[in-house]
Amino acid sequence: MLQSLTVETQSEFSDRVKPHLDALYRTALRMTGEGASAEDLVQETFLKAYRAYGQFEPGSNFKAWLFTILTNTYINDYRRRSRAPVVTDFAEVEPEGDTESPHFSAEDVEKLADRLGDAAKRALDRLPPEHRLVFLLSTFEDLSYKEISAALAVPIGTVMSRLFRARAVLRRDLADFARQEGFFQEKSES
Repeated sequence: MLQSLTVETQSEFSDRVKPHLDALYRTALRMTGEGASAEDLVQETFLKAYRAYGQFEPGSNFKAWLFTILTNTYINDYRRRSRAPVVTDFAEVEPEGDTESPHFSAEDVEKLADRLGDAAKRALDRLPPEHRLVFLLSTFEDLSYKEISAALAVPIGTVMSRLFRARAVLRRDLADFARQEGFFQEKSES
């Protein structure tokens, strides 16, 4: 049963939600990988937020509250569908050996940026879901470690660890892409 909000409260809710529509959809799209699923996830998030709006504490971070609902909705749906725990083999995702970052010239960065879109998307898609989600919330939605921790109900240390691993994998994968495209040459030993 929907909580009955006054017309003023409905308008206030609508005004507070509108600025976050694009950010929620972008994050939902990265979570689900499909436009229709992302739209469903955002719609369900708004419905849950609307129902719980009376419980929202004035003065707290509304964006973080919405992302908490989005994340919990996604996780609950994912668990319901998969019924199997997510297991990450860190040997597959952590870089081995030298993790030196490539150095690019300004010209190389411009050329690389033009072609990076699909490679970056593929690199993000290869991340384990729990690492990808932390990376997206931190990088694209500018949530703090504390806000991500609250949204995912995990310790801040776990957020930091997942973000570190996600960045390391992306750095490695995108450096591999740059090498393949001829933008980064291995240093020759003289």
